[in-house]
Amino acid sequence: MGGIFCSAPALANPVSPALPLGSWIYPALDKLTGLGLIDSSLQGSRPYDRLEAARLTAEARTSAKPGSSQPVVEELLGRLEAELHEQLVELGFADGVAPPGYLKPLRSIEAHYIYREGEDALVPGTNARQFPLNYNNFGIDYEEHHNGQLVFEGDARLAGVFLLQWRPLLLIDEDDTSFRLLQGTAALALGPLELSAGRQSLWWGQGRHGSLVLTNNARPLDMIRITNPTPVDLPWLFNYLGPFRFDVFWSQLEENRIVPEPYFAGLRLNFKPHPCVEIGASRTVLFGGDGRPDVDWEDFFTILGGKNLEGEEDNSNSVAALDARLRLPFLWNAEIYGELGGEDEAGGFISNKAWLAGLYLPMVESTQRLSLRLEYAALDHVDSNSPIWYRHGIYQSGYTYHEQIMGHHVGGGGSDLFTEITAILSGDLTLGLSFDYERRGVDQATEEEHYQPGIALEWKPHARLTFNARYAFNRVENFNFVSGNDLSFHFVDFGLTSNW
Repeated sequence: MGGIFCSAPALANPVSPALPLGSWIYPALDKLTGLGLIDSSLQGSRPYDRLEAARLTAEARTSAKPGSSQPVVEELLGRLEAELHEQLVELGFADGVAPPGYLKPLRSIEAHYIYREGEDALVPGTNARQFPLNYNNFGIDYEEHHNGQLVFEGDARLAGVFLLQWRPLLLIDEDDTSFRLLQGTAALALGPLELSAGRQSLWWGQGRHGSLVLTNNARPLDMIRITNPTPVDLPWLFNYLGPFRFDVFWSQLEENRIVPEPYFAGLRLNFKPHPCVEIGASRTVLFGGDGRPDVDWEDFFTILGGKNLEGEEDNSNSVAALDARLRLPFLWNAEIYGELGGEDEAGGFISNKAWLAGLYLPMVESTQRLSLRLEYAALDHVDSNSPIWYRHGIYQSGYTYHEQIMGHHVGGGGSDLFTEITAILSGDLTLGLSFDYERRGVDQATEEEHYQPGIALEWKPHARLTFNARYAFNRVENFNFVSGNDLSFHFVDFGLTSNW
């Protein structure tokens, strides 16, 4: 399998900064994977680090046929190679010398102006709230009307084995200014593994508009984590699994919730037995907390492995999902993907199910510049006339962190139909058109419905400058489940990013 997939051997790998979820690099690599140029990517386990993104870029460059690839392929590869040049040098795919240690106090600055008009929507059965047009944004809240935002990114490495990475955030609104560490990590390379501690966001699952188990919808978690950032080929009989990656973390949630400071942990396994087939499994568990009985290490691993404790009080709340992605080369490289999750366990398998299904068409016309995505998520399973997902009888704040859902932003008791067309007009200009329909509150007397068209533009006028603009509109019927409470919301985001 290693010869087919070009996955990394289980040797010592330098530690490398993680790419923030939301980076343009992810959809660029997804596009190249969809075009059949990358076989070894594990798209269900994110973030990637910069070395892994460079490895995938090099794989795409090797697969691209000189003179026969469409111009869009060369444009994407050229932009990726420019952004990841240092890492390509380190991996031996570009000329130069890569120092084992460095200090880059300022890798990038993002400056945004945000205008918000509208109220937060409530998520029944939890303490969560969400402005309907601001999601998958690291739990950053904006006030009504005018807001400013600055995000700084930097990192430093020592001897190739120890890394510090930081992303502080400055928020400015009409009444206040706040500053906090949005993300920050210390990481240590241990052969093919990486041990890290700090504030991190994880995206587990195949969904792109949302995912059942973990997304960056809520604030990054303060965690201890161990993973293998670069997929490896397992030895012996397990080699048939192809490129393999695992991720495990341990964290503790905030004090301001109904059960203060519970523990929160998760495990994910991800592998690719064939270039066109990817399979993953994730599980997270919420347990312990102030006033709750302790769960010892043996019980913790029992729960995390997928079993409820027998004969004990319900001391945990777990969410689990299986996911898969299938690429169909004979059908214009269409990708079909899905997730099947459960809020409980019965007979060794997930129960109280939710699901997500998606279709990605990386090329819908001859130039390969257009792509189409359709995605549907159903988290409206009802038991005893009440939704199950992201709720719990004891942990009544729900599957939340700082009052935002850690999984799919539509929340429990809801469903979400999303469609998006992306046009890479040139190597420097990308346009996206989207429409989202959300239905929420299946157990409420009146359901809430959202109709959300949006447009997004990315323009790169200079090698070190990127301009982003997004406008989204929301027509909501029966807002906060009040019949006839029909409102219109607006969201505008203008951003400028400079890289060094």
